[in-house]
Amino acid sequence: MIFRRVDVNANDELDVYELQNYFHNIEPEDDMPDLNHIVHRMKRTMKLEINEQEQPFTISWQQFRETYAELDTVTARNAPQQIHLSLLADGTWSTMIVIWIVKGSESKHEPSSLVRYGTISGNYTHMQAATNRTYDVGIGGWKGTIFEAWMTELKQCQTYYYRVGNANSWSDESSFKTDCSNASTHIFAVMGDMGTIIPAGFLVTKQIKEDHQITPFSSVVHVGDISYAGTGSTDEISEVWDAWGRQVEPISSIVPYMTNVGNHEAYYNYTVYRNRFRMPGPESAGLDNFWFSFNIGPVHWISLSSQHDYSKSSVQYAWLINDLAKANENRAQQPFVIVVTHRPLLCSDASELDQHLPTSPLFETVYPLFVKYQVQLVITGHMHVYERVFYDNTTTIVNNTYANVNSPVIIVQGTGGTFDNDKWVEPQPWWSISRMLAYGYGRVTVSVDKMQKRLQYEYLLEHDRSTYDQFSIVI
Repeated sequence: MIFRRVDVNANDELDVYELQNYFHNIEPEDDMPDLNHIVHRMKRTMKLEINEQEQPFTISWQQFRETYAELDTVTARNAPQQIHLSLLADGTWSTMIVIWIVKGSESKHEPSSLVRYGTISGNYTHMQAATNRTYDVGIGGWKGTIFEAWMTELKQCQTYYYRVGNANSWSDESSFKTDCSNASTHIFAVMGDMGTIIPAGFLVTKQIKEDHQITPFSSVVHVGDISYAGTGSTDEISEVWDAWGRQVEPISSIVPYMTNVGNHEAYYNYTVYRNRFRMPGPESAGLDNFWFSFNIGPVHWISLSSQHDYSKSSVQYAWLINDLAKANENRAQQPFVIVVTHRPLLCSDASELDQHLPTSPLFETVYPLFVKYQVQLVITGHMHVYERVFYDNTTTIVNNTYANVNSPVIIVQGTGGTFDNDKWVEPQPWWSISRMLAYGYGRVTVSVDKMQKRLQYEYLLEHDRSTYDQFSIVI
């Protein structure tokens, strides 16, 4: 468990030195000279009533449990956990994929696992058998089984109730609502670079969950760097993946949770990422969980891998051109095209600056395609900042409204909860419209009616729930 791993002294308390050591081991290859700054920020983030003048400050086991929403809870060996949903590519919502995990090695004598579902709570009229898989990589290996089942024959605009497991142990009931074909508005939550307790991923997760209860999301889109299970550049701990899976389960079990691959998923040739998720790569002629596309309402989403070859001679580049061309043929059904990829096309964060300028290979390769095929919005992460970018100095923007423009708005939304010890370059480049260092997520609201097609983007801060930046794209 995470608490026990950080608690080197095994005294049921975490002190400042253990936390510093933990932070250092998480990212030893990064330049983090001011660990005390990060720890003090973590104190404020945790919202614990600790006198900052006390030295050394400590966090008790009970405080940890309360603060981190019981991420370290011990689950019965055969109990389903870390349940999450994902969609296929076509946008009909006739099928919903559900994945869950059971810790421990699977017994040959275990009953078959499946998903049971129906349109009435407690009355499950359908069932589908699950396939299973596992892996064993990382520090200490990993003992568990990943189950995947497809809920099929779903009807639009319908709430479905479901449970997963087998005769030995069933999950609690969860529910989701399929999309309505005549819905005029769709809302999405987007962010990248989350993690669990380094230091605020669980808080942004809570923010998204609470906001969903007020204005339900059609989907959550996570733009890479998911759990931060890595202990540097060469190894990772699957227990951290488990903690992250339990952290997001309250939202991922009721809303399709679509993921994009980041550099922190690359360990062991992406073994954990390949196994724990199921994105619609095969159904959209892409590659597994790496590059793919899918439709939700009036939006065609394209997920690219900035971790793989995207050069003009690459398979991914050819796929992107083909997918963009098909998207343009379907603009009557999906008038908006949004591209997500982990690494920024443009960003004025001082770190890795040469990789996020107009002269960088990623920008020079894919940006012309986005202009040619009229992509309206590009969402990225990687840098732990928020930034709105518009690389067009010939167009006048009035009241933060991009009306029938020829260039996409580019967003960096790496604010999902991991370290924010970033710094801006000065002066601010002309293409950088708005920028901020704070945790939170992006809310995308797409409304289509006979009069207008509008996409509204809001950057919602976690600490006070305010809106820092917002703009609209109108077509």
